[in-house]
Amino acid sequence: MTSAVVAPLLVCAVPTETERIDVTAVRALFPIFQKRSSYLFFDNASTTQKPASVVESIQDYYGVNCSNAGRSSYRLSSQAALGIENSRRKVAELINARPEDLVFTSGATESLNTVALAWGLNNLGDGDQVMVCFQDHKSAVLPWLNLQRILRGLGKSIEIVPFEIHDVGDYDLRTIREGVSGRTRLIAMSHIHHVYGMDMEVKDIREIVGPDVAISLDASQSVGHIPVDTKALDVDFLSFSGHKMFAGNGTGVLWVNERRQKEIAPVKVGGMGINLESTPWQTGELRELLEAGTPNIASILSMAPAAQFILDTGVERIASHLSGLTRYLYDKLKDLPGIEFGPGPGRCGCPGGYGIISFRVEEISVSDLGFLLDSEDILVRTGDHCVSKANSEDQYVRVSLQIYNTEAEIDTFVDVLNENLFEG
Repeated sequence: MTSAVVAPLLVCAVPTETERIDVTAVRALFPIFQKRSSYLFFDNASTTQKPASVVESIQDYYGVNCSNAGRSSYRLSSQAALGIENSRRKVAELINARPEDLVFTSGATESLNTVALAWGLNNLGDGDQVMVCFQDHKSAVLPWLNLQRILRGLGKSIEIVPFEIHDVGDYDLRTIREGVSGRTRLIAMSHIHHVYGMDMEVKDIREIVGPDVAISLDASQSVGHIPVDTKALDVDFLSFSGHKMFAGNGTGVLWVNERRQKEIAPVKVGGMGINLESTPWQTGELRELLEAGTPNIASILSMAPAAQFILDTGVERIASHLSGLTRYLYDKLKDLPGIEFGPGPGRCGCPGGYGIISFRVEEISVSDLGFLLDSEDILVRTGDHCVSKANSEDQYVRVSLQIYNTEAEIDTFVDVLNENLFEG
């Protein structure tokens, strides 16, 4: 991993100490831990496990109340439509937003692509610039490269301006200051990095780029992990996945700041979408512009109990729990021989974190280490983790934690590393 400069010493925010969570009681809410009690699930940045309320919601839809939403006058159809709107309200409550400002998608990837196509295609022209970090997730970067290709075919040329990440894992703000210009229209960034587990300083970046540059924020690793408040975050677009916040797979959210909604054009049209002939885009509701066709109803319905689980548990308590686990994991790993931490808490010496630490071990490939851990029922992610421009130096084992993980699990994990790699 290369870096333009060495980062200054970071002082990572540590959540205020809250009432400790009864993890045993939390785990009892998740059916998988009753069926697979030996599993140490350390791949929560990829997807979270599902509480019983979410599983039951999906089963109830398919087993008892299956119908299309809003397509008919019968009660099951109306109930499905009402359930979708209930999920919209509940998710809006979780991120302190107006329900009418968010739409459901198939996941964060579709949300981020929708920003590029529904906003970028409609607003960017010759000479405009979009800033991206090639060490972010591909889903935050590739939509803008794709848009550049599409616009080139239409005879327009936009510039993709890169900015960098420090060796310790947060954005190099100097490269943003040097890259931003009067032609910069949008900057795409992460809230918490999916590999490095660092808060990427949204407030500082807003001050650097100014009020007129749009910010597209990938919040996949922050929603359900820390408090996310759209009224406090001065961003224009917020994207995240349902399946990373305890809901069913195949569901995501795109929140669009009210100030940008007149700039949105539809990119998919069809059933329940906007009528292009009779209704100007600018007068349509956001959901009419961006929610064409039959959605993933079961998973959208599961967003309500998922959001309620987070609200009932307390997102501040989740943040505190993850911060403590991150520090505990770092303290257990740091003295093992041959450990090399990736950017993030392992390098910055942070007093807390957000549940993600990446590392590798000398003389063993990360894939081999992943297979070894799997044989011990420890599930981690290995590889380049969908970093947009990765090379062999970007291969890490990523441990990503959630509310149901424990210090005892971390002890077991480190014992397995010791027994298989360092002893004898």
